[in-house]
Order: sequence, then structure tokens, then C-alpha cells
Amino acid sequence: MNKIEANISLFAITFFASIQYVFLAGVPADLSHFAFMCITNLIGFLMTFAFFFGELFRLDVKQIIQSSILSLELIGFNFFMLIGVKNLDPSVVAAVISSYFVFILIFESVIKRKWPEKFSIISVFAVLAGLFLMINANIKSLLNINILYLIISNVFFAVYVMSVGSYASSSNPSILAMGQMFFCFIFALILWIFEAVFTDIKLNIPTNREFWVGVIYISFFIRGIYGIIQVYAQRYVSPLNTSLIFSSEIVMTMLVSPIISKMFGTAAEPVTLLKIIGSILIVFGIICIEPGFLKKISSILSRGINFSRPNKNIAQKITAGKEFFVITLVTLIYVAVDIPVLMTGFLPDYAGIKNAVPFVAGLFFGFSGVTGCCAGAVFSSFIMVEPIIEILWECWCVTVVGLCMYYGWHHLSKTHRIRFKRVEHYSRYIILVLIASILCFKPSYIVSYFLTGLIIGLPINILFGSLLYVEPFLPAWCEMKYDAEFELDNKPENLERVNEILEETANASKIDLKRILETQSCLEELAIRIFNALPDTKIKVNIIYYNAISMRLDYVGIKYNPFKINKHEDVLDIMSLKIIKHRALRASFFYVEGKNKVHVVI
Repeated sequence: MNKIEANISLFAITFFASIQYVFLAGVPADLSHFAFMCITNLIGFLMTFAFFFGELFRLDVKQIIQSSILSLELIGFNFFMLIGVKNLDPSVVAAVISSYFVFILIFESVIKRKWPEKFSIISVFAVLAGLFLMINANIKSLLNINILYLIISNVFFAVYVMSVGSYASSSNPSILAMGQMFFCFIFALILWIFEAVFTDIKLNIPTNREFWVGVIYISFFIRGIYGIIQVYAQRYVSPLNTSLIFSSEIVMTMLVSPIISKMFGTAAEPVTLLKIIGSILIVFGIICIEPGFLKKISSILSRGINFSRPNKNIAQKITAGKEFFVITLVTLIYVAVDIPVLMTGFLPDYAGIKNAVPFVAGLFFGFSGVTGCCAGAVFSSFIMVEPIIEILWECWCVTVVGLCMYYGWHHLSKTHRIRFKRVEHYSRYIILVLIASILCFKPSYIVSYFLTGLIIGLPINILFGSLLYVEPFLPAWCEMKYDAEFELDNKPENLERVNEILEETANASKIDLKRILETQSCLEELAIRIFNALPDTKIKVNIIYYNAISMRLDYVGIKYNPFKINKHEDVLDIMSLKIIKHRALRASFFYVEGKNKVHVVI
């Protein structure tokens, strides 16, 4: 992930936050705020656990403490926000909540002695003025006790954003994302029980539709997707810049208000001249904080968009076991995001989170991803007793969407890597989403799939393709070439040769010296541990250079996880291994049929 991808991802999750207040309004007034946080964080944790369970071996005391601190900050933010949101206009809530960047500016200046730059001050005042105009310069609307609660929640969230920026640079983001949701669930459950013992609030969970609509939305989008992407993106974007991007939430709220009002039968937010001027000021402030962002976009656009023809090579062999695993996993995910929405009945059968699954699973896994989507659609529709015609129509949609994304991307890609580095990558994705959506034929289906593919599918594909380096299945004519490929055996002189290869290939990809040294030390540490355990094995190494460096190690033999620390090991060996575990964005280990597979993203 580079800075552009991080900024786009933050804007995407800001959209999720922009409409959460509609769902929060459905939380019963007599329900414990801790109960709502407990339920939503549990579901969010289970969702992230399904994706990152393979990295739990990286858990240590430091990251447990950091996760618990983040969860306490989030508990404070959510608690005071839920109190303050009652009986306030959504635009006022969004404006006040979005202004927490003021506290970040103050905290960085006072605590860190980090004085703001000229552009930062201009941006802060421009966005602050814009937020004031977005509530029609109505000072009376701010004279409310609930505003005080929202300001307190701002303090908690400002501290949280600064903590994420600090922790994400030295700890593993996926562990932090899972950990903060797990501890939020634990702390909220404890406080909920404590509240039930000493007050009239009971440990009952509402069964009404409005409550579970809010639970599903907040769990998947705010706790899950929002939380994961924010932690990863903040490795590349400063806390102040992040908070200013999040301030565009109120602008998005105004833009999507007509759609939301029709969907939920609520009154649309009126658009006034002051709100338009305020929106312009907010956008101006966000641009000012990143003056180099537009220059980068301009330089990318000046290169033009180049489409390439497919390479006539032989693709990698995909085992039946791997295909079965992908099909099963995609089926479970599709069912998990489809049935809860169908049960609430707050959206039509053709809409929902499920529409994003074929845009991701199809793009990465082709027929296997599409098969999983179809199996999930059939299973969930069968459980909910949907008409046969609707089941067939849904299977048609997920099939054309998945295959269109899969074949379209690889026909137009020379490297066959799923990344979003240049404007041509975004243009290609948007065009394919549009074509895939049109092939669904029905106008309602077209709109639903197109919006879902852009708003939900794009940030998830950025996360999986450009940061976590999920290895895609390739069509029969394609072959993805790595930036560096070599085999390493248990001979001391080979490490010197490997270091030379790494320096040559990394220099060709314009990777700076610090990153080269990090890659060399990581490979050397892992290779030594593997050869100590399996002296006769050979390690096949595949490396991709980008903003994050992906390194895959494959070796044959008995099951051996090089990340597992034994108590008898030397202290220095343990320290060097912990550095890898902390600094790596991803560190996974799998063992299948006598083959050990290690993937490290640095």
C-alpha cells in the first residue's frame, strides 16, 4: 500500500461512517450502550478472525497491551457518542464528531512538541469553518448537553487515532485490529454485566428488526472493514491527515442523504448554500494538507493509460485441495454476510454486503471464487426459502461479475498482479465494475452491484492485493513473474550470493537500501532457522518488490514453523525473530502434504 492507496482507502471507509448514524438511531433507548458495543465487537472480531487466524502465533504481551489500550479508547469514544447522538440532527452529530482533528493538533503540539506546519494550520481552519457552515452556521444547535458528550468522545477518538499511528508503525496491524475488537467485546461485556447488577437495565437482547439492522451494519462496516483498513492505512498517513480525511464524512452524509431517505423512508437532508460552501471549504482543507497528492495524481495521469495483451505462458498449477479450500471459504463468507441481511428484511433480496464478494473472490480466484459465491447464494436462498427464479438470477449475477473481473483484469494486465499503483489500475477496475454490473441487466441489480463493487470491493481489493499480497489464481494463458526467484540450499556461501541477487533485483525496482537490508536480514534469519531444523531441504524463494515487499518461502519436509519460538533458544535469536514478527505486515505459515509455505510481507 502506498500513500495514494492509503488515502483512497480512508476515503472509502469514511463513506461507511457517513451513514452509520441512520443505523444508530435504531438502537432502542432503553438498551445498554455497552450491550450494543459488546454484540457488534464480537461479530466484528469473528469476521476479522476468519481472515487473520493464521497470524495468531505472532501475538505477544506488547501487542496484547496495545490492543487493550486501543479498545479502552474506543469504548470511551463509542459510549459518549451513543449518548450524544440521541435527539440531535444527524448533520450536527457528523459535524461535531468530525472536528476531533482539533484535539489531535493540540495534543501533537503540547505533548509531542510537534508544531504544525503552515499548510496544516490552513487545512484545520478551512475544515473547521466548513463544518460550521455545514450546520448552516446555527450556533443554537450547539447549545445542547449532548454536544458536550460528543466533544468528550472526540477526545477519546483523537487519542485513539494518535495511538493507532504510533502502534501500527511498530506492531502488526492485523493483530491490533483483531485485538482491539476482542478486548472491546470483553470490556463491554463486563461493563454490561456490571450495569445490569447495579441498575434496572437487563441482560436482554432486542429482537426487533431495526436493532439487528444496526448491529449488522456496524459490525461488518464499522467494527470490521473500517477497523482493519484504518489500522493498515495509518502506517502511511499521519494522524492529523487521517482525521482531516475523516472530516469529509459530513460531506458524504449530505450527498448520500437522498438515497438513504428513499431506502429507509426518512426525510432527506436539505441542501443549502451554506452547506455547499462548507463542503467546498472541507475539500479545500483536505487538499491543502496533502499538496503533493494532487501533484502525484497529475504526474500519473500525464503518463496515459496503457492496456496490454495477455502473455501466452503457462499458469501455476492449482491443486484440487487448494481449490476446495477456496470454494468452501468463499461459500461460508457469502452465507455469513447474506443470511443476516435477508433475515432483517431491511434491504431487497438483490442488495446487501454479499454483492461485494464476487468482486473480490472472482477477481482473485476465478472459477473457484465464482463457484463459492454460487454455492453460498444457493445455500442462503434455500435457508430463507427464496423463489427458484431469484436463486437463478443471483447465481447469474455473481457468475458474470466474478468472471468479468477475473478475465477482464488479466486480459488487460501485463504483470497479472492485482495492485492499485497507477491510475490505469483504478480505471481498469472501474470500467470492469461498470461492465460487470451492466451484464446483470436489471436496473436495480446494475445500481446495487456497481455501488457495492466500488464502495466495498475496491478498498478490500486494495487491502488484499497491494498490502497482504494474497496470491491469485491465474488463467491458463498467464504467468506472474516474480521480481526475484531463486533456490537456496544449506551452504554458507549461498547466502552471500543471495544477498547479491537481492541487491541487484531490488535496485532494478528502485528499492532503497534500508528496505534491502530489512529483506536480507529477514531472509537470512528464517533460512538459518529452517536449515537448523531441516538441514537437507532446499528453500524456493519468490519475492515481489513494491511499497511493501512480499517474500514467499517454500520448502519440503516435516512440518516446521520458523516463527515458533522454543524456550531453550538463545536470547539473541528470539529477539531477532520478534523483530520480524513485529515489523512484518503479514507473516503466515501453512503446511500441506509435506510442503511448508511461509509468506512474509515487510
